[in-house]
Amino acid sequence: MESILSRLVAVYLVGVGTAVAAYFIINPFISDSFDVLSVWYVLDVLMVIALGLVLVFNFSRKLEAERAAEGASALPLLEAKTAFYLTAGVTILFLHNWFSLLALGEDSLDGNHQAWIIWAVVDVALPLITWATGYRLWRKASSG
Repeated sequence: MESILSRLVAVYLVGVGTAVAAYFIINPFISDSFDVLSVWYVLDVLMVIALGLVLVFNFSRKLEAERAAEGASALPLLEAKTAFYLTAGVTILFLHNWFSLLALGEDSLDGNHQAWIIWAVVDVALPLITWATGYRLWRKASSG
């Protein structure tokens, strides 16, 4: 049962990452003829769920690596810590911008270059994080 759940979460993470990456790439081509923010509002909810799942998984992985680190190679611990702290950083950036957008509305984006840069960082980093974590979850579920 845990294997099936891990695979479902992996598919969700890869799917959200793919949707965010694809929409981020095509966004400039459709912005004149389509309300792109309405799609981002839906993606934002999917993204916050994905980030929560990735944070939990990567935190658990970090704890396991810390326990196993004594006398072992430091590489798995470095990988686990990097994945967790990168995920935490992207989550903080995402939540800052998302809460600002929810509290202040679309007008908060007008002329706000900082907000657009943060969204660009999140929209590039989130797919990489979700793809890597989804792949790792799938492999772990497949190995037993």
